[in-house]
Amino acid sequence: MAEVKTHTFSGRKFRVEQVVRIDGVTDTDELPDLNLPLDMCILRGNGIVALHSALHEGMEANECCNKCLHGYDGRYDGRARTWDIATFLWRLGWRREK
Repeated sequence: MAEVKTHTFSGRKFRVEQVVRIDGVTDTDELPDLNLPLDMCILRGNGIVALHSALHEGMEANECCNKCLHGYDGRYDGRARTWDIATFLWRLGWRREK
């Protein structure tokens, strides 16, 4: 599988970098030049944490509501709400192709 270098979310292009030391970061700042890509870093790997990183940062880039992404209310484990979606997809068998 080829490494993804860029992806477009909601009409905005993002440079995608896979890293090994953080869970993920997405640049959501408004740039005056819409032709310049924003940056996204996701965790490299094949495990569920890497799946969650890609899912969470992709939803962030797609401008999903903050409550959908970061709503920690009532969570017992301190994880973002997107962790529930990642574990659901993982249980369904979603994995990175080798």
